[in-house]
Amino acid sequence: MAALSLYLVVGVSLLLSLVLSEAVERLGEPGFLGEILTGIVLGPSVATLIAATNPNSPFVLIAGIGGLLLFFDVGYQQIDLDRLLAAFRPVLVVGLSGVVFPFVVGVAIGSWFGFGLESSLYLGLVLSVTSVSIVVRTLLSLDKLDTQYGRWILGASVVDDVIGLLGISILPLFFVSGGLAATASALGLAALFFVAAVVFYRFLLDPVSDLLAKSRVQEVDFIAVLGLLFVFGYASDAVNLSTFIGALTIGLILSTNARFEEKDLQANVYGVAYGVFIPLYFVAIGARMNLAALQLDAFTVAFAVLGLLSNFLAGYVGNLLAGGRREHSLVIGVALLPRSESGIAIVSLGVTQGIVGDRIFVAYLVVFVASVLLTPSLLKRAVERADAATAAD
Repeated sequence: MAALSLYLVVGVSLLLSLVLSEAVERLGEPGFLGEILTGIVLGPSVATLIAATNPNSPFVLIAGIGGLLLFFDVGYQQIDLDRLLAAFRPVLVVGLSGVVFPFVVGVAIGSWFGFGLESSLYLGLVLSVTSVSIVVRTLLSLDKLDTQYGRWILGASVVDDVIGLLGISILPLFFVSGGLAATASALGLAALFFVAAVVFYRFLLDPVSDLLAKSRVQEVDFIAVLGLLFVFGYASDAVNLSTFIGALTIGLILSTNARFEEKDLQANVYGVAYGVFIPLYFVAIGARMNLAALQLDAFTVAFAVLGLLSNFLAGYVGNLLAGGRREHSLVIGVALLPRSESGIAIVSLGVTQGIVGDRIFVAYLVVFVASVLLTPSLLKRAVERADAATAAD
């Protein structure tokens, strides 16, 4: 994509998303649905201006910054770290439920339709990875992210992502010689990332803050924040975790330091994030939906219906097992519905590696499209119902 063409696509994406988001807001739905619809219009389903299925295309790379900024902002400005840590046990219970339920259902569906062991396991793992970005954006638009169920949803989704992505990365290793050592290495690298994050928080954060205080460079804090964001995003990806986990981690870390809590700095981050990059990220999500490729057969229908039902039950039952309020179960169940946009790339890679076939790719695409388009509206109504029930108590 030539530079001028990229500028045009970015410009059209921002302007059209502005118009469609306004229209969607006036209909009483979360505005970012307009950004997803923009992607559907500009992507392969209609205009074919955006090739979002190519992870190395310039537009996708630029839009990916929006995903990083979204999760950074969640940790940086939207979530209280102490409250999140205080909810560790229920978060773990809900998160494990969000992995176990879909995994078992995915493996069972794969086995029932005659897929091999490796393909069935892959199917279960892919089904267990939640699209945190869709849920986070919806809860942010409703100002409900830093609530009890909001923190549980965020934490559980991160647990889902860590376990699911690690499982997907190490699954092929079990079917080759020397796989056990490679698996241990993969798990060790993931643990090393979190150890390094704790070391940075405990021993390096304050010295970095003091060093920045002596700088004469204009906007030094903003530059440092973005630099750390990209470094942590790269580091988490390098150990087979999502880049978003790195972004969320550094956001939570920086939120504990007074220098990085300055209102002007927060406003700068918020403006560049929600004014440019985050809308482009959701446009890219919409552009991944090639509606013309959707084909329904018995396997696809079973995978979609049972897969989404397992995700819902994982959140609903997980909340009850964790001791949560019954009226919050519906919210958490709906919140675990959307499948990860990264899952499309993961399944595509699985096709390339010969682990799964095109039939599974199409089935996942159906689940992805249905869950992403349905979740924002369903979650909005579930939140309203839960809040009404709480107010009536």
